[in-house]
Amino acid sequence: MKLSNEDAKLFYELFFPLLDYVNREYHILPEEDYFGQGMIDPQDAAEVAHFLWDRTWIIDDYLERSDLPEEHIEILKSWKGCITGRFIIERNLKKGSVFISIDDNSVFLVNGIVSSWEEMLRNAPMPTLLDAALLPFKNAIISDGLVSVIPIIFGPNSKADFKEIYMDAKRNGEIKARI
Repeated sequence: MKLSNEDAKLFYELFFPLLDYVNREYHILPEEDYFGQGMIDPQDAAEVAHFLWDRTWIIDDYLERSDLPEEHIEILKSWKGCITGRFIIERNLKKGSVFISIDDNSVFLVNGIVSSWEEMLRNAPMPTLLDAALLPFKNAIISDGLVSVIPIIFGPNSKADFKEIYMDAKRNGEIKARI
């Protein structure tokens, strides 16, 4: 599952100016207004995004200086509730991919932005370990798109443990489709 083309476009229309603001204010990269300029190095974007997700109060500063429609303001404010960390992608479903937090075994149903997780991680063995920032976006959970896959192959016992975490969450209605 992924966002509609319209929502994917909206995500980037909100995300890149926010990253530019963070970079301009905190001088993370040498170049200003970098994120509106064609091709973007994902490592550069990740560096600025990680800075932001560790300091989500910056979003309030950005909104004070921005003239945005109320819908956009609400989306950006919701990102202050982002969840960062390491996650296991346990499986891909039609409604999204199952992410399990390494920190507390919370289970999330996560959509892709322009591609599904299944498409993005086509050659990765399941389950897959990654670093990610999960964000609310309208009625879904997405990542900021700047994930790092951690190259590790899980054995059968770990795979069974992850499956059990997912199955328990499913049985108990604890799969989070919204943050």
